[in-house]
Amino acid sequence: MTTTDEMPRGPAGPGEQVEMQAMPKHMPTTEMLADYASGAASPGVSLLIAAHLTHAPESRARVGAFEAVGGALLADEQPLPMSAAALDDVLARLDGDDAQDAPVRHDPGPLPGPVIEAVGRDFDKIAWKFRLPGVAECELDGYPGEKVSLLRARPGARMPQHTHEGRELTLVLAGVLQDGDEVYRAGDVAINTEDDDHRPEIIGDETCYCLIVMSGGLRFTGRFSRALNFLAE
Repeated sequence: MTTTDEMPRGPAGPGEQVEMQAMPKHMPTTEMLADYASGAASPGVSLLIAAHLTHAPESRARVGAFEAVGGALLADEQPLPMSAAALDDVLARLDGDDAQDAPVRHDPGPLPGPVIEAVGRDFDKIAWKFRLPGVAECELDGYPGEKVSLLRARPGARMPQHTHEGRELTLVLAGVLQDGDEVYRAGDVAINTEDDDHRPEIIGDETCYCLIVMSGGLRFTGRFSRALNFLAE
């Protein structure tokens, strides 16, 4: 029997056992899920939630409930008057360049669909930039007021001790990340603010991929913090 903490990772072939994947244990806040359902979340947070939902049936159900409530509220609203040409204008746009604008399908590799679509290229063509020994990053464009990036970290890699000037959301996409006493696996979301001073590290034997959304900068606090803060400016 499948427990509440596990779900099948994919269909099994004849004679094969279904591989079980642990369900996420570290969820986004209720406010974050509600904002996503209503369209009020920022673009970076919306991307992170969409990627999280590919791993988390419980969160998908909660978002569905929020959307149902929102739909019921909209149904009670009085419809706004529309001009006679409004429908024709919308149909003309739909008949325009839809065939040319069809989304390009990319090879996602170990990343969920929403993330690879945001990257806009196949996984093996991602332009990783060296950040630390064993750690590389790919910053995503088009998120004003936020820093949105993919992080690739090898087993055993440790981030420098740091705190934040805003909020940092980290979604683990593959691999295992440990931060203090907490362990984060695929689908888990870590939430850190200026109240947190931490040093995450990669455990296990699998390369870890994370999607990180920051609403403010970070400040290094550990050894060599003065030099690191200078280089980060």
